[in-house]
Amino acid sequence: MLALAIALVASLLAGSSPPKTALLTHVKAEPSRVTFTFRSAPLRITAGWVPKAKVAEDGSGRHVPVAGTAVLVVRFVPASGVDLSGSVLRITYEGPRRLKPAARGAVREVVRVGDFEAMLSWAIGLDRRRAFRIVRSGPNVVVTFS
Repeated sequence: MLALAIALVASLLAGSSPPKTALLTHVKAEPSRVTFTFRSAPLRITAGWVPKAKVAEDGSGRHVPVAGTAVLVVRFVPASGVDLSGSVLRITYEGPRRLKPAARGAVREVVRVGDFEAMLSWAIGLDRRRAFRIVRSGPNVVVTFS
């Protein structure tokens, strides 16, 4: 978060505009992958394993239960499900906070755990820890599990 704040201040001091916030429009949960669709691709994507007991909502720190035995948290920066650029707040992601794939597989549940200060976070509950790959394809970010 500090790195993003420094980048924003540096860009303002240099006379350039801050990084454009990637706006989430759709999330699709499938048995072996999760696809996040944005209006434009996020600048930075990070992912890491989090113990189930430590999955928490960004900002409040409130515990968030997630189905499965392993949880991968994926963070997009700068990103949001709400467009704050105009005079009127516009929600760009109107889908559910929790999603489950239609068929059983590696992915058990996908849960939004944060949309706070230009960081959008989703927890992916899995049947077990698995190798994963994150691929950007235009406005889509696809997290695939083996």
